[in-house]
Amino acid sequence: MRECSDLLHNIVLQDDVNDTWRWLLDTSSGYTVKGAYTFITTTGEPLNRSLVIDVWHKQIPSKVSLFAWRLFQKRLPTKDNLVHRRVIQPENAVCASGCGHQETTNHLFLDCNIFNSLWYQVWQWLGISSMMPSDIRHYYFQFTNMTGLPQVTHSFLIIIWFASA
Repeated sequence: MRECSDLLHNIVLQDDVNDTWRWLLDTSSGYTVKGAYTFITTTGEPLNRSLVIDVWHKQIPSKVSLFAWRLFQKRLPTKDNLVHRRVIQPENAVCASGCGHQETTNHLFLDCNIFNSLWYQVWQWLGISSMMPSDIRHYYFQFTNMTGLPQVTHSFLIIIWFASA
């Protein structure tokens, strides 16, 4: 409490200077709803239109769709994202499984030997074998658009993928 009091004593108010709000994402134009929306929904990677349609599939519960949207946008609170946002220190960014690797979205869902075993079980259940891509979006597209299967299975595979994720 003493530090706060000392800090306030060092602040000098200036009568001839107006207080102003400043939007750090766009200091020239200031805040706009469009700018805020773009910041929230953009990761720097363009989204495939079919991915957007699939995520908001009518048979997928909205909370699962929201989770998947955040997953594909790399906006889940993985430890690498928490380090980036300065919530935790870099030395605390180790995978929750204890494998020793940095916890990222791709690591948790695809690379971690503890967590990715679910995908192998799903493949076995479906009677399919395949290579696992290193990116979650690529994996989603590979899984839901398997060659050799009729197009009508696409919705079925979408539901299985989201339930598994």
